[in-house]
Amino acid sequence: MHLVSNVLSIFLIPIILSQSYPQFMFINNRIKNDNNLKIVEKSINKNLDYLKEDIRILQIQGGKDRKKINNINSKIKSDIINRVSEAEKISEEYFKDINIKPTFPYEIISKYVIERDDDEILSFYNDYYEFLGGAHGMTIRTSYTIDKNKEEFIKLNDLFKSGYDYLSIINKEIKKQIESHPEDYFDLGKEFKGINNEQNFYLDKNNIIIYYQLYEIAPYVYGIPEFKIPISLFKGNFMYN
Repeated sequence: MHLVSNVLSIFLIPIILSQSYPQFMFINNRIKNDNNLKIVEKSINKNLDYLKEDIRILQIQGGKDRKKINNINSKIKSDIINRVSEAEKISEEYFKDINIKPTFPYEIISKYVIERDDDEILSFYNDYYEFLGGAHGMTIRTSYTIDKNKEEFIKLNDLFKSGYDYLSIINKEIKKQIESHPEDYFDLGKEFKGINNEQNFYLDKNNIIIYYQLYEIAPYVYGIPEFKIPISLFKGNFMYN
């Protein structure tokens, strides 16, 4: 297990990966210490005959409320480790039964990318890639946005003043972006019916990024669909400028 701590600079470390999962371009190792919170990285690497693993998990140290921080870390870790455990079980059972060394071992790669890290907000996503045979692997994206002062996860409606109709603005912008390239989506984008407060999202400094999983609204070749919604559209109703 590797622990990264107290690094003052920003490092963008290129990752050279197979074209079978083009979603992975880099891992952003930005480590910052604000509000008594410190970001650390925990890694798991395995190189078995039948399975390769490269897993990096963002965790938080410090803070005011240990229980809240533990809950955050537990959620982030379990979202990854539960998938890893299931994939390990499947791969071990399969190759134990056939008793051969595979030409192309199964593979698990899990990387996080920090998109916003300031005095108020930590927002990042984790891309979990898994190849367990077949034509190609699959990537699942999971995002987390944390209020550093409250030391809690934030849902979409927490970003706005109470009673503000943010959904109609986001839906209108997504529809506009789909209509600019309808050929990229199933049924020319007609399947988009709008989002709700449980929608996947993360933040950068200037945008809310709404995203969908592979195959959810577009073919695999399109990758993970993302829609950047400028924060400026919400004027003074956005709570975390």
